[in-house]
Amino acid sequence: MAEVTPPWLDVKMLELWLRKPVQQCVKKDAFNKGDNHMGDLHRILVKTKDEDISLIVKCRTEEGPTAEIQNESNMFRKEQELYKTTLPKMDQLLRNALSSEFQSLAPKCYYSCKCFLVLEDLSVMGYKMDDRQKGLDLEKCLSLIQTLARFHASSIKLHELEPKSMQEFSKHVFSETNSEKKWNNWFKAMMKLFIDELESWPEEQWSYYLKKIRKLEPNLLRRVEETIRTYDSDFNVLIHGDLWVNNILYRGDTCRLVDFQFVKFTSFAIDLHLFLTSSVKMEVRLQHTDNLIQEYHRTLCKTMTALRCERKLPTLQELYEEYHRKAMYGVFGVICAAPLMVSGPSCGFDFREALTTGKMPGAYGDYSRQIIKWGLPLLDQMGVFEN
Repeated sequence: MAEVTPPWLDVKMLELWLRKPVQQCVKKDAFNKGDNHMGDLHRILVKTKDEDISLIVKCRTEEGPTAEIQNESNMFRKEQELYKTTLPKMDQLLRNALSSEFQSLAPKCYYSCKCFLVLEDLSVMGYKMDDRQKGLDLEKCLSLIQTLARFHASSIKLHELEPKSMQEFSKHVFSETNSEKKWNNWFKAMMKLFIDELESWPEEQWSYYLKKIRKLEPNLLRRVEETIRTYDSDFNVLIHGDLWVNNILYRGDTCRLVDFQFVKFTSFAIDLHLFLTSSVKMEVRLQHTDNLIQEYHRTLCKTMTALRCERKLPTLQELYEEYHRKAMYGVFGVICAAPLMVSGPSCGFDFREALTTGKMPGAYGDYSRQIIKWGLPLLDQMGVFEN
């Protein structure tokens, strides 16, 4: 039986999307195992009379546990809606408000449908993904924090102008009834790995945290879901939801965001907790966490003012209080997210296999252990283990 050519390799379809004659197109896969957990990515090179164009095609996973989760939680539809409608509006609001300071938030989307997205390939413009095992330095962290604050601020303004614009993003995949069992199995597997790891540490101080983690174990998913739930709050923004190194592309002192399947309208603090636990060099965590939160506050307020948002600007103290209230997402980051995000490609970790079998080779290396030793005492100070 002849292999069916996917529509994103069809010359006529490409001509329709690019609005120019296409002479040739070639598929070229160039992504490492572990670089993208919830989709299939392809790079296609398109030759026209005047130029060669490189595109990224992101396809919905068609089989396996991640496909089931995508279908049950409408993850891909949310990302499609974001690229097709929401992001262009947010970009336009920022372009009008910031003028010469404007920088696009994400790659341009040429086409979107229920099965795939066709995006501009930012790599040809010099954008690169950093090494997830090393973490980001202070300069790159500040660049991301500023971009994130503008992303959040523009969503506030869009919600004020169009209150229904955030309805599509009201639920998170963890709280979707149909997929909750799969996530619960994964949470349990990660918690068991975490407890086994902590039990192997000889230092007496970690037995203190081990008792608290065991107490949390039966309720971790419920506590995380409660943390990320949307409440009536002045801190609600459209969060990226999966903010880690592989979803941030850098060129010099600028960056853009990719991969929006976990977007949700909820507290800004969710993005900050996941980013700080998964993607930052240890010296930055130890010395500059407060600087990053303060820069987020400064850029958020500056951008909200430029956008003429009606919402009251948060004080720095109010922002810190909200960050502490959402500290359970930091626990999720330390236990479930960061160990997988910083695992090396050589360890053979595959998120899709992990959802099915619970096997997560290489989940704990030196870097993830450093994150645990930094994160548990800090989160304990925030009182997250007391409930």
